[in-house]
Amino acid sequence: METMLSNTSQVDLDNIDVKEFPRTEDLEFMDNILEEGDLLYIPPKWWHYVRSLSTSFSVSFWWRTSIVPS
Repeated sequence: METMLSNTSQVDLDNIDVKEFPRTEDLEFMDNILEEGDLLYIPPKWWHYVRSLSTSFSVSFWWRTSIVPS
């Protein structure tokens, strides 16, 4: 059975366990802080991690549709 969060990482990026996930040791990453009104576009299938510094909301469009475009 597929669950709602089946595309969620097993790695806790706030507290990485390098022994359990050794390939995380050499990860390259970008760190950004968005200000009020900013928008961040993440291309499809790009792995990402988001943490809110204050009360906020985000919208993800990662579901599949059964409608085939014409």
